Amino acid sequence: MAIVIQNAPAARRPQEKWSLGVEDDKDARIFVDDLSLSGSEWNGNTTHFHLSPAVTTGFHNIDTHSETYRVLVTKPSSKRMIAIGQQTDVRDDIAFKSALRTLIPFSITLPVLVLVAVLLIRHSLKPVTTLANEVRQRDEIDLTPLTKKQIPNEILPFISGINRLLGKVDYAMQAQKRFIADAAHELRTPITALILQAERLSGSPMSTEASERLIALRLGLKRTKNLLEQLLALARQQQTNDGLLYEWISIDDIFRQVLETLLPLALEKKIDIGISSTSQSNVSVFTEKNALYTALKNLTENAVRYIPEGGQIDLHVHKTGAHSIIAVEDNGPGIDKAMRTRVFDAFYRIEGAAETGSGLGLSIVQACIAKMGGVITLLDSPHFTSGLMAKMVIPDKKTGNASVSSKYSKL
Repeated sequence: MAIVIQNAPAARRPQEKWSLGVEDDKDARIFVDDLSLSGSEWNGNTTHFHLSPAVTTGFHNIDTHSETYRVLVTKPSSKRMIAIGQQTDVRDDIAFKSALRTLIPFSITLPVLVLVAVLLIRHSLKPVTTLANEVRQRDEIDLTPLTKKQIPNEILPFISGINRLLGKVDYAMQAQKRFIADAAHELRTPITALILQAERLSGSPMSTEASERLIALRLGLKRTKNLLEQLLALARQQQTNDGLLYEWISIDDIFRQVLETLLPLALEKKIDIGISSTSQSNVSVFTEKNALYTALKNLTENAVRYIPEGGQIDLHVHKTGAHSIIAVEDNGPGIDKAMRTRVFDAFYRIEGAAETGSGLGLSIVQACIAKMGGVITLLDSPHFTSGLMAKMVIPDKKTGNASVSSKYSKL
């Protein structure tokens, strides 16, 4: 007995065709064979699937009537067997349509979900990006703790760890700077006493050999005192910016102070030193006065010391937006391009330099400019056939610029 289920009525009766539509699709038919063994007679040959009595229970793929069916065979008793089957094409079509109904809404909502996820992640990490930009713009002496405002909770332990590390580094650096400053300060008194004693000794009668040795001793003591003064200046400039006084500074006034200080040394070497005719007048910068004066004085003093007699030094300034470009240009031998970064290291002196020194002058300059948030570059002189131009780019602190952007550092 075979039952075809189509448009099923309320009750099922054997030997009748029934219809169970799948979404009103009459081709989605399910066949049910009721197989029985009555005596020696097996009715499987007359049913739809033509099953033999040896068939096992479970699922089978059966080819019949030029179609392939997926059939489930069950055996409720030893003399009765029930087979329920459906065409595989119909099953595949149903599966495809079901998958399509599932995938279409998913494919529509997936881009929206991805966009929402990206926007949420970007919004959540925006404080982290802001903090990263803030850290990138800091100079090397700024070790203040990172802010925890609006930082996601998952990143807070990382920020706390960085702040603890910054605190340890700051403590170590401050201890080192205090040691240098204290050592230089303690040594300054005995060195001064030795200089005074050497001067008193020079007035006493002595042999020519003793006088020559005394002259060398006095020069050595003078260099030692100069070294201690520069160590103290470097230690002061490397301190943090807390408590510094920022004010509007006239660059012309700073130029005059530097020239008045170094004019005797320049006249001794017959050096033409002054303010360039192309320099702007009445230029002011909002910064720390002592740091600006110290940086410009050391740069100019280096130029006076290292150019030959009869040389020329020009001071130049011009304003670009919220930045002041200050240049010290000379017609001396210059510095090799490979050495222009190295000369800012403490105690480094170029081999073969005739002028004696401690190698701290440019280190002090760099510390001063870093304190003001500026940059310094050494370039070939654009106005002399040979020589060097030291260019400082100083921002106005009042404008909120803590550092100089890359475009201004190349001016």
